[in-house]
Amino acid sequence: MKLFMLVVALVIGMSGGCKKKKDDEGQYSGGGNPTVHGAEQAVRKAVERTVTQAELHDLHLFMNTVKGASGRVPTSQETWEALNRPDGNRKLVQLIQEGLIVLVPTPQEEGLWAYDKNAPTAGGIILTHSGVERVTAQDFNARYGQR
Repeated sequence: MKLFMLVVALVIGMSGGCKKKKDDEGQYSGGGNPTVHGAEQAVRKAVERTVTQAELHDLHLFMNTVKGASGRVPTSQETWEALNRPDGNRKLVQLIQEGLIVLVPTPQEEGLWAYDKNAPTAGGIILTHSGVERVTAQDFNARYGQR
C-alpha cells in the first residue's frame, strides 16, 4: 500500500510539470531557461574563443619559426610588421587591430608572448613558449601581473 501511495504521489507531482512563463517576444524566460538572445550570445562567444585560439596557435607557429631562425623571440613590432605584409595573416592582424589579441612588446623566451584582451580581467586564452592555453584571471595575474 505504501509503495502504491508513493507511486501515485510521484505521478501527480510529475504531471504538474514546470510552469514556464513566456516573455513579451514569446520566448521562455526565467526558471533558468535561457532566452534565444542569451543562446545566440553564448554561441557567438564560443566562436570568438575558437577563432582566437586558432589564431594564437598560428601566431605560436610563426613566433617559434622566427625564434628558430634568429635565436630569439621576435618583438611585437617585428611580429606586427611580418603579419601585416600582403602575404601575412589578415585575420590575426584584424584581431590585433581590434584589441582582441594583445602582443607582449618584448616577449621573453619562456614567458608570455600574447593574450586575449579578457585574460587579465575575466580569464581567457594566452600564448607562451609552450603554446596556447586557457587561464583564469587569477592565474593570469599571479603568473604575469596585471597588464
